Amino acid sequence: TNYVLTDGVKIGQLFGYLGLHSVSEKDAKGVAYIPEASQSLYEVASNGWVVEKASKQPYFTPNQYPLGDPNPAFNMSFINSLTYKEVITLNFQLDWLSGSHLYNQTKEWMYRDGIHSDYQQPFTVGGQTGAWSAFYRGVYAQRARNGTKSYFYEDASFVRLRNVSVVIDAKKLLNINVARKLDVVLSGRNLITWTKYTGMDPEANSSNTYKDGDNSAWDRGTDHNTMPNLRSYTIGLNVGF
Repeated sequence: TNYVLTDGVKIGQLFGYLGLHSVSEKDAKGVAYIPEASQSLYEVASNGWVVEKASKQPYFTPNQYPLGDPNPAFNMSFINSLTYKEVITLNFQLDWLSGSHLYNQTKEWMYRDGIHSDYQQPFTVGGQTGAWSAFYRGVYAQRARNGTKSYFYEDASFVRLRNVSVVIDAKKLLNINVARKLDVVLSGRNLITWTKYTGMDPEANSSNTYKDGDNSAWDRGTDHNTMPNLRSYTIGLNVGF
């Protein structure tokens, strides 16, 4: 991906080639990206992207433009604790992050190698429907192989059930007098995530795992084969005498 330090632009801004959603789409100066004389050769495919009818190749702009930055509009957590008759306690935490973005370079490289499941997704161009590999390969190769493309720049907003635990006071529930305290604890972490991000984890990015170390500014906002957060379950027993 391309990282540019520019006066007046946020740190972490990504620049790349734009895929079009309209044949007549224009740049900031009002100039059509596709010359009017050539627009009849293209159409908006059923997947929403401008495609050349004959080759089934996607169209990307010849120049690069700012795509956005990974910083969220806001993030917040909801931490709750509910108790029933002082016997059962439910604790859970919901995390909500909105407005963040990730560049899905993992997906881009899978497109390069033809191993992504999208290659099996059909769409219609020029009245013909098929899983056009020319399109998916073209998303990777057009303008620049492994070049930064808006196609892979995704909304990474999410709501995640971060933690949940149920604590059962077995001493009270079963009227056990042998121990002063006897709690059974069932807990889980990262159990459910609601997101539109098509990668494995909208929260993971290369700055957390890449060679430059944790929270590196170099790969912020890029998911480059990043290890996702793991789902985990725990059973515990707290005993006191």
